[in-house]
Amino acid sequence: MNPPRPFASRAVLLIFVAVALSALLMIPSAASAKGAPLFHRGHLPAIGEIKLVKKPGGGAVVTVPVTYTKAISPDTPGLEFTEVTLTVARELKHGRALGIELRRTRHHRVHGTNTVVEHFGLPRRVAHQLLDLPRKERGRLVRIDARHRIRDTPGARPMHEKDSGLTMASSHQAKPQGEAAAITVRNDTSVPLQLASEPILCMYTDGEGGSNLQAFTTPEGGPLPPNATIEAKVEGSANALEAAEYQGGTHQGAGRWFDWEGLAVDAVANAFEIEITPILLAWDFVEHCDAQASTFLLVAGDKSGEALSTQSWVVTGETCRIGCVHTNLPTAAEALGVQGVGEEQVNPGVWAHDSTEVLKGLVDGGLLQNRGLEWSRQELPEAEEEEWWYFPGEYGEEADLVPVMRKAFELSVHEAG
Repeated sequence: MNPPRPFASRAVLLIFVAVALSALLMIPSAASAKGAPLFHRGHLPAIGEIKLVKKPGGGAVVTVPVTYTKAISPDTPGLEFTEVTLTVARELKHGRALGIELRRTRHHRVHGTNTVVEHFGLPRRVAHQLLDLPRKERGRLVRIDARHRIRDTPGARPMHEKDSGLTMASSHQAKPQGEAAAITVRNDTSVPLQLASEPILCMYTDGEGGSNLQAFTTPEGGPLPPNATIEAKVEGSANALEAAEYQGGTHQGAGRWFDWEGLAVDAVANAFEIEITPILLAWDFVEHCDAQASTFLLVAGDKSGEALSTQSWVVTGETCRIGCVHTNLPTAAEALGVQGVGEEQVNPGVWAHDSTEVLKGLVDGGLLQNRGLEWSRQELPEAEEEEWWYFPGEYGEEADLVPVMRKAFELSVHEAG
């Protein structure tokens, strides 16, 4: 006699339910094993030729291609986006663009590796002002910045930035002469930090030659969260035609935001603006940038003002075992150590004598200090970037993205001790 059918059906049902429950329980485990998206360093946004096109009616349009490389894997949609900003400066002073005449920003999601051509319309007034200027001056006033921002999880605050910038003049020029590095700044503390960056001597910045030192100045009210990073290209000048001028204070980065409540302004801003600046401005820089130490300053502080760290760095290709620095990114003190600073001072050292005075001013002038925080340096494997290069072609000039390997460093801020 056949067994009752209900018992067989119930057994099959129980087995099916058990298998289904096991499968459901395995899903979170698989997702956990998958882990967080893997973040890739390098591959900053590649900004192409910036064009100013006159339009009927007196207006004009700024166009620029920007190429992005996906920064995380595996494929997790919605975690990467970009902010592309057009800035038209108000004036040039000592060759530097100052003030803001116009600023416009576009937002996009980043979907894999692709090129987006941006179009920014200009009001007639701004278009007339630019078109009436000589080409070279006009080119220095127009800048494009691309901030490739990456979240760790959907809806979270972006934790990583890959920043690029280029002036219109630089996008039409040959590459600048100087040493370059891809630098990542990391907040290794447990609190948000405000950062400021300043060129000191013979530095490209604000998109000149694609160098973006200004990327390390965090916006007002937007400090760098713990474990977050900013990555950008920094380039020093070795141009024999470019006069060596003290650049500190021209961007007002260190002094502008040090009015956070509770932050001791005297510790940095006053030292920067009062003690250091007059000394450096009194020196007569007659050498050109090909002989100078390309030097820049980084400042980090918390909102309470109890924690602060300032450090200056030199971008250089001069490294060896004896008689010069051992890294392409020495501190000001390390660079000063290979200059002719003894009683004899037979020679100025690796760089011109002016550089010795600048480095001494930074090291001995009270600007470089640590109070609860300190900077550390780590050399990383060389970073690959894509740059637009222009070649003569059959129908005129042709552009192509060319991979470029750069020295790479991580500069982290952490608790002193």
